[in-house]
Amino acid sequence: MTLIKILSLVLASVFIFACDDNQNKTVPSTGGEVLAVPVIHDKLPNIEQINRNVSQLANYEKLELSIALSAQYDNPYDQREVSLEVLFTAPDGQEMLVAGFWDAASSWLVRFTPSQIGKWQYKATVTDVIGESEPLTNEFTVSESTNSGWLQQGSQVNANYSDHYFVYHDESPFYGLGHGDVFAIFNTAADVEQLFTRMETAKENYFVWWPQFYFSFTESRYDDYDLSSLLLIDEVLTRTENAGLLMVFTLWDHSQLRDGFHPWSDGRWRKNGFRLLVSASEFFNDDEAWQWQQNWYRYTIARWGYSPAIAMWQTVSEIDGTNAFDNSEQWHKQVNDYFVANDPYRHPTTASKSGDISWFNGHQVMDVPQVHIYSDLLSDSSTTAAGDKQPLVIDTAKVIAQYNQDMWKNHNKPSWIGEFGVQNNLNNSDVNYYPELFHHAIWSALASGSAMTPAEWNDFDSWGSMTRKMRQHMAALATFVADMPLAEWQVEPLVVEPSSDDVRAWAMAGPSAGFVWLQDDSLARLSIDEIRDQSQARDNISVTIRGLTPGYYQVSPYDTWQGTFMDTIELDCVSTGLNCTVTLPSFTHDIAFKFILL
Repeated sequence: MTLIKILSLVLASVFIFACDDNQNKTVPSTGGEVLAVPVIHDKLPNIEQINRNVSQLANYEKLELSIALSAQYDNPYDQREVSLEVLFTAPDGQEMLVAGFWDAASSWLVRFTPSQIGKWQYKATVTDVIGESEPLTNEFTVSESTNSGWLQQGSQVNANYSDHYFVYHDESPFYGLGHGDVFAIFNTAADVEQLFTRMETAKENYFVWWPQFYFSFTESRYDDYDLSSLLLIDEVLTRTENAGLLMVFTLWDHSQLRDGFHPWSDGRWRKNGFRLLVSASEFFNDDEAWQWQQNWYRYTIARWGYSPAIAMWQTVSEIDGTNAFDNSEQWHKQVNDYFVANDPYRHPTTASKSGDISWFNGHQVMDVPQVHIYSDLLSDSSTTAAGDKQPLVIDTAKVIAQYNQDMWKNHNKPSWIGEFGVQNNLNNSDVNYYPELFHHAIWSALASGSAMTPAEWNDFDSWGSMTRKMRQHMAALATFVADMPLAEWQVEPLVVEPSSDDVRAWAMAGPSAGFVWLQDDSLARLSIDEIRDQSQARDNISVTIRGLTPGYYQVSPYDTWQGTFMDTIELDCVSTGLNCTVTLPSFTHDIAFKFILL
């Protein structure tokens, strides 16, 4: 089914609801007919048949099992009534327990992605209120592929890799390059193609999405899932994977869990099916609400967790914008722990509070600490012609770097800026701060230890969208990091000293390689128009680097604005002892360089 057809289902809002007469469970099919799933009373459930979607399977590709079963249940979405599970055993004996799910149409399905080459075995069972079925077993063989698998913390894949960066499951390096289009994308099929085409131009590899904002499969009811929304998310995830991209999959954005009594503006609780069960505040501490949340989380993992296109599970975006209130810490931990315990692929988890707030307790729980930065990017001492606070174009680098350094120091985990930005007007140069602010944000994030570029907020309104120039700057950064395996390099913050007080620098280095980004700090005192008119180059700037492994290094200076490498320099760190000094070519605004031990 194409995305256009799926979207037409969403827009038409044509739903067929299940009913039950205690003898047969009736459910909708994609063709509109009602299919009966037999319920056999007082008999153990039974796995009757299993069909595979492919006859040959390559590593890190999807296996889908369609399973015919008989069991006693009233609601296929309630794991207390019926639970389908398949235990997969890898060639080396490793086991992965994968939940099955009712597809909301006509089938019980299990989706699985293997991570080893060779012969796999599996054992399927179903449990209902009567008991557990006899297992049905089979096997399949996995062949080699060029796929890399899903993202993991570097040290989880290889004990010699850094805690602070990601790699793919096959140990391929990864640095996140992307942005947030959380609810303004995928409104039409054209939006999908446009997004992916523009991301390819920018050399981006991730985006942040809030699938439940427009396509919530529990908008009508908490206990009956909407087929059209499920199919749309299926389609988007498949196309994301086919494009070689990753998404930060958001489970709850703050608006879905906020009602009119919250200090923020009224949210979208009225569009959350859980409203039929509890209030927005009871959602966070009611036992039955938690049981149905577990059903929802289990279903999400079962239906979409197989995909390497899932970069992270964002359990909640800006929890202080929900009705969690005093239950925030407890509920966040409860949800995070569920995904840690039940996701067989262990996609990393993340979550956030709202802008300019560090959430130490939450960061201790989640796999990937993040912060959102908005107000801290505005000056307290200068204003626009309209009287608004002036954005910090150059000093955005300092703000971004400080948040990143704090997260690095406090947690041995990958971290990132999950949202950032300022309100912008591309048609008015007096209040248009892009791409300059964006440029300094993404480069300072890299140089201060972030595992991914900050996710610039886009909404196609006052916050704008990724422009052609912004994509050019992202592509320039992508070229610089393309051959930098940061997890393998085991980089740590490095002390460097520029020769001029008007130049500041951030650096990261490991035993054999590293990189430095330098910024002309004198520009921070200028307006955006003056910054753009600044053409005076910085000449004869040198940098002293302390603590490198003795040896000779190849230094590769990089023009961050043109996206090109300059002539290489050989750096002697043998005869100079602990301090090595490199003199850089002339630059305007900022410059970067990487160095590798020869």
